[in-house]
Amino acid sequence: DVATSAWYYDGVVYAYQNKLFNGTSETTFSPTGTMTRGQMAAVLYRMAGSPDVELTEKFTDVAPDSFCARAVAWAVEQGITNGTTATTFSPSAPIQRQQFAVFLYKYALAAGYDVSVGEDTNILSYTDAGSIGEYAVPAMQWACGAGVASGIDGKLMPTSPAPRYQVAEFLANFCQKVVPATSAGTSKAA
Repeated sequence: DVATSAWYYDGVVYAYQNKLFNGTSETTFSPTGTMTRGQMAAVLYRMAGSPDVELTEKFTDVAPDSFCARAVAWAVEQGITNGTTATTFSPSAPIQRQQFAVFLYKYALAAGYDVSVGEDTNILSYTDAGSIGEYAVPAMQWACGAGVASGIDGKLMPTSPAPRYQVAEFLANFCQKVVPATSAGTSKAA
């Protein structure tokens, strides 16, 4: 279900070949399907090598036996996320583009990657720059300036759900442009 002519084809292939995340079945990727917050935490956790982590009961909506329980605990431990409230993570909620940028930016910071490229990027040329949450502005500037993310038709669409093909494309860009060359081609990108 991913045409070789799709502009995001290379990003999906990169994500799949480097085991950043799988398809939705043996033969489908569901490129326009939405990535959830729990899935995004799991992807970053795998990229970090799935390190040992102590499970926490911080979030009432993340069961200890959930597919993303360890990933969420790790993401909180690494400072990648605090959740959507003090007691919820909203693992089944679609991840917004600005939330995805924040997760990835904080992942890069936790891994010690250079995030100075793009910190001063002017994103005001995007017509919807004013709708970016204050918490996400530095991450969106970095993502655009570092070539990780881009707008569509002059818009960043910060509160729109991030489809799987965009997540694949942005992760491929991240691994190829931000992650040091010695680890960019592996599933343990950090």
